[in-house]
This record gives sequence, structure tokens and C-alpha cells, in this order.
Amino acid sequence: VRRLRHRAEEEGRSDDTDEGIRHRQAVYREQTAPILGLFRDRGLLAEVDGLGSPDEVLGRVLDALLQNGVGANA
Repeated sequence: VRRLRHRAEEEGRSDDTDEGIRHRQAVYREQTAPILGLFRDRGLLAEVDGLGSPDEVLGRVLDALLQNGVGANA
């Protein structure tokens, strides 16, 4: 919550209140997180480290796609 609140302050996002952030996190845990397990079990999930510069993360995403047979060179 602290990190997201800080980001909201830097970006001028007044809608990112502590309550709003906690609500989004709860919705994620209840509705989205269970789907990840389903995709993981089916071998359809590639997890990518999202830390780093946008170019570094994009490179990891593209590598993961290629490793899973998705992309122009696949």
C-alpha cells in the first residue's frame, strides 16, 4: 500500500487512496490469483520478473514468448 500510495502521489493520482488500493488488492486475491494457478497447472503461464527498466522487462517478456512458441521467429 505504501509503495502504491507513493506512486499515486508522484503521478498525481488522487483516486489511489489507501482504501482503494486495499480494495484492488482484495479483488486481485479473490478473482485473479486463482486463475494463475489454473494457467500454471495447464502449462500456459510464463512468469517474468517485472523489476528493471521498461526495456529490460520487455526483453524478458519477449524471451518468454519465444521460449513458449509465440512470436515471429517461433
